[in-house]
Amino acid sequence: MDSNLETRIKLIQSFHNSPTELVLALSGGGSLVLGDLLTVPGASRTLIEASVPYSEESLNRYIGRVPEQYCCQRTARYMAMTAFHRGIRYLRSRKTENSPVDGIFNTRSVDVSHIDDTRFYAKNNAEKMEEDDLNDYVNLIGIGCAASLVTDRSKKGNYRFHVATQTLRRTIVFSLQLTKDVRTRQEEERLLADTILNAIETTRHEILSSTPSSTPSPTPSQTLVQTLAQLPEEAAEDHSLCNTFGAGTTDTFPIREFLPLDLKPKEVIVGRQTIGSPPLVELFFGKIRAVLWKSGTIQHFELWKNSLDSKQEPPQIYDPSQREKEWTQAIFPGSFNPIHKGHVEMIEIAEHRLGSRVALEISIQNVDKPPLDYIELEYRLKAIENMRPKQAVWLTQTPLFEDKSDIFNGTTFVVGADTLRRFSDLRFYHESTHQLHDVLRLIAFHNCRFLVFSRQGSREIESLETLKMPDMLRSLCDEIPPSVFAMNISSSDLRRNEF
Repeated sequence: MDSNLETRIKLIQSFHNSPTELVLALSGGGSLVLGDLLTVPGASRTLIEASVPYSEESLNRYIGRVPEQYCCQRTARYMAMTAFHRGIRYLRSRKTENSPVDGIFNTRSVDVSHIDDTRFYAKNNAEKMEEDDLNDYVNLIGIGCAASLVTDRSKKGNYRFHVATQTLRRTIVFSLQLTKDVRTRQEEERLLADTILNAIETTRHEILSSTPSSTPSPTPSQTLVQTLAQLPEEAAEDHSLCNTFGAGTTDTFPIREFLPLDLKPKEVIVGRQTIGSPPLVELFFGKIRAVLWKSGTIQHFELWKNSLDSKQEPPQIYDPSQREKEWTQAIFPGSFNPIHKGHVEMIEIAEHRLGSRVALEISIQNVDKPPLDYIELEYRLKAIENMRPKQAVWLTQTPLFEDKSDIFNGTTFVVGADTLRRFSDLRFYHESTHQLHDVLRLIAFHNCRFLVFSRQGSREIESLETLKMPDMLRSLCDEIPPSVFAMNISSSDLRRNEF
């Protein structure tokens, strides 16, 4: 007899009777939670979609990349963020009675060469997000579960699971390493399902609770103008608007055990929560397109052109001071996952060559990878600060160089030869040199150039000289020759070494 059955039903009824809406992605385990949700009347009000990308190929396609490890916190968070964005598309479709989710808002694929127009997807999704009222998504929760449980074959490593939830303002993840050989597969599944339900309840409680802060905490749906109007006057004067991540961010975040969990001795659920500040939320979900981060603080906003009410005068804060302008002369785009000494050397060489400061740029939205979450972004920014204190980083919603050039007029983009090769790959332009030339003309119109660093490949050095590219692109490029620098460090290798 299941002693938790009545409590479980009561908890799920509270989900169904609330505004909460869920999108689930489960891999390696957790399927019992679907039966739990669906057997209590009212599930149609709560459950938008449930996906079980169980095979490696299916999970790769769902999250848009091949993860370094399939059962880890990062993969669970990728799944939760992907689920959350799928929920946004469903809710948007419901509101506008527009085309279904798998129309123009197709799920990303690891190999984006099959997509008819990658640039169209990126631009169209950004425009849709910019039009959204974020209040529509306050009660949406994306859930990702990555598990490695008892099986009928020999399995390396520990039995474990990771459950992540994603909302507008929060990324939360809970992890448990299971004691081996003390539960059946059914018992492990039951524990995992109850943990997922507790994670949902914990997240719901966080959504409803108010978080004290040293600065006002408006609802995520407030416009940037409303947010700025509430800031202290001294904050507006020095352009130091707010901390990047809100109060309540913690590496020891407890799960609310509404459903009692039968944990064995030494088993401990480890939780982590990171909360995005209001301007970071607006960046993540398309209301603003760039913020300048430095030493833990968001210091400047860059708006979408039509995001202000035309009847309102823009606050003085939107006119960047000379301090911000010095960080727009040279931009080094990348994922910096993680930053390493090769990146630092490139920054130093570029600053010497260009005679200006180099700011890093991380696009939180990419055309061929899952969007970043708050925990992931915090991890990367901390690593940057540790390796290069006071380094400025632009956080943007612009994965495409033509859009970057629109923000950073007159800048020089610091890039590796491999980045330039991917940028000029005709697969992303319908195999049309005309489309590529249109993009290059736009970049040239914005008076932008590329400073290209050589890359040491497995067999040969990839440089500006060895790359095949249109003459128009080559005319926009200057090179740091291989004799000065050739990158031979791989961020992918560094990530794989984490496991």
